[in-house]
Formats: sequence, C-alpha cells, structure tokens
Amino acid sequence: SYQRGIYMNGSIRTDDGVSVTVWGFTDLANGGAATFPSAPMRVTEGQIVHTEFTVGMMWMHTIHHHGIEPSQANDGVGHLSWDVTGGTYTYQWRPKYAGTYFYHCHTNTPLHAEMGMYGGLIVDPKPNPNDPAGTKRAFANGPIYDVEAIWAADEIDPTWHNREWSAGTCGGDVGLNNLNPRYFIITGVDGASSALTNPGVAVNMTLGQTLLARYICAGFHPQKIDFGGLTVSVVASDGRPLPSAWQTKSIEAHSAERYDCIIKPTTRGTWTVSIQFIHWLTGNVMGTARTRINVT
Repeated sequence: SYQRGIYMNGSIRTDDGVSVTVWGFTDLANGGAATFPSAPMRVTEGQIVHTEFTVGMMWMHTIHHHGIEPSQANDGVGHLSWDVTGGTYTYQWRPKYAGTYFYHCHTNTPLHAEMGMYGGLIVDPKPNPNDPAGTKRAFANGPIYDVEAIWAADEIDPTWHNREWSAGTCGGDVGLNNLNPRYFIITGVDGASSALTNPGVAVNMTLGQTLLARYICAGFHPQKIDFGGLTVSVVASDGRPLPSAWQTKSIEAHSAERYDCIIKPTTRGTWTVSIQFIHWLTGNVMGTARTRINVT
C-alpha cells in the first residue's frame, strides 16, 4: 500500500535563481516527505494495491493512476469518482500489465498538473522463476536491463504558479488555454544546466551494461527527445509491449505518452540527451532540456 497526502507550499529553484511554487503529493509513510515530482510508486503486475489518500484541508484533490484500468470509483477522475477533501479515501487497483505509468491529480487537471501534482508509477513484471536472482526486465519475457532512468519531461510557466487551486473551475477564463513556459525540466530538475549532472537524472553506467530509459511526456506541449546520436530500441509504449522493437534515434511525444527505451552503448563516452518542447500551434521550439548518458 501507499500513503499519500498533499503539499501546496513547495518550491523549486531554477538555474537562473528564480524560486517557483509547486504542489504535490507527500509520502506519509516516510514522514510526509515532499518531493518534486512526487515520490514514485512501484508495484508488481497482478498485485492488489491500496493508495490511501489523505487531504487534510478543504481543497479538493484526487489521485488518478494514469493508464491503469480500475473501477470508476477508484479511477480518481474529478466529479466522476471521488473528490477527496478533509478526509481519507483508499483507492484499490490491480495493474494488469508491466510498464511505465504515472499518477496525478485529476481535479482542475490543467492547473494541478502544471503545479507539479504528479509522480512516476512503475509496474514491474512478476519475477521469472528461470531468471537468476536480481534480474530486471522491462516486462514479462522482455529485455533485461541493468540501469534505469525515469525521465519525466515537463514545462513550467511561472505565471500559472500563483493561482488558487480552483482557478478556472467555475466558468471564469483565467488563461488556462495559454501556457507560455519559461523553464523546461526533467524529473523536477532544470534542464538548462542542472539536469546535465544531477544524479537523479543523468545516467552513469559502464560499458556492457544496458539502460532502460522510461520517458514520460509530463507536459502539455508536444516534445521531441533526441538521444544524442545513440540508437535506442523502443520496446513498449503507454504500458504495453510493442509487437516488435522500434529502432530510432529520436521520439516525438504528446502529453501523457510514455515510452520504454532500451539503450546499450557499444563504446565509452558521453552522450547528451535533449528534449525539445514544441508549441502546439506554431510548431516552434520553445525551449530544450538536456541531460547526459555517461559510459565508462
């Protein structure tokens, strides 16, 4: 089971020194730890999971386990299931398929997702009794990997980050159709420079190892991820294995899409992974976030 609460007074500091307010889910089982993005959940396919969600305030929030197929009462879609306020609700769900998912608030979704109310959700396959202990696979009978990265790419428009939780929900136009990002992040780290070396984002591996890069398009604008010249094998999309792996050097993605990418460099070196954020109307590149794969 997982225990989640709410924080609405967090902040991140960007590479140019600006502090931006963020919201998210606290990890109540670990003393109410508040991270951005929110602490990941990790479960096994076929496992019955309880997410105990406590909102100790009079603002409504939900948890939607994106890509999972629960009953309506456990789906976490605002107004269609339960909006949690001033109490606790326990979601019960059972993932059928291993893969990369994420969870997020589904009340006033455009604003609350922009504020940072999301986190990774990884469903591991059931252990294969024929595998040696410690073997990690992307999905049942899928490729084996040694190193894992979760890259949740998102954009931040600071002008959205001073609004009330209910902004735009009662028919008023507060500009939630007009997102003009200034910062471009990977898993909560500014992609201008910090994500190039941040140990939670940049990958350090040795020659001969295999990397599973779990890429989540966590923003609203389209994205294009380029692997710096490395050829990757895309083995799954949106929590489902592909019929056959797709070999590519870049991927174009839209909001909430996820791709599982197997990367096995054949030489030592450093590759810069770049994620372009593309305006949904003009097609112009608004900004780029970068990280690195270092192979020794």
